[in-house]
Amino acid sequence: MLLRKEGRRAQKKLIKENRLLDAAYSLFIEKGITATAIDEIVKKAGVAKGTFYLYFKDKEDILEKLILKKSSEIVKKALQEISSKEFPSPVDKFLFFLEYIIDYLSKNRVLFKFLKKDFSWVFYKKITENVQFIELKNAKEMFLKNFKTNYSKEELEIVIFMILELVSSLTYSSIVNSEPAPIEKVKPLLLATVRKILEN
Repeated sequence: MLLRKEGRRAQKKLIKENRLLDAAYSLFIEKGITATAIDEIVKKAGVAKGTFYLYFKDKEDILEKLILKKSSEIVKKALQEISSKEFPSPVDKFLFFLEYIIDYLSKNRVLFKFLKKDFSWVFYKKITENVQFIELKNAKEMFLKNFKTNYSKEELEIVIFMILELVSSLTYSSIVNSEPAPIEKVKPLLLATVRKILEN
């Protein structure tokens, strides 16, 4: 009985947190992050202002958690696609993962503008801090564990970070600003470059 009550309480907390996250995302997209006040977020979520501070320290905190949540959702979808396919090598699997994310963000430009270039930051700075985003941690560990390269483990960590920085930054410029060219032209060159780096 006690366990059921605790389960219901946890469920209610999660619902309120998600309402706040959804309200914040909607307002950030509509008005911009700077122009959105916490008062507006709680009003849109239909909760008391004090409730906001049960879940988040401030606006920066809810923004950070939103970036993690949205990034984690994309990675989860990519991993689901990967699980249903066979790949000739771990490098091919990683390239498919990157291509899936590039294609997903190409179709969701508003989301990409919100995420900006934060994919590498999400993978390397935040994944160890929150078990809620286990997909991000699993993805990173899966790729690091399976690559057969001449890099040491520490070097490979740095190389993967560099690749994610390159992919997120170049993809953002290409999708949002068509610079240095539209994504259709950039993507094959980008993936071929990543292959060369990893097949060192």
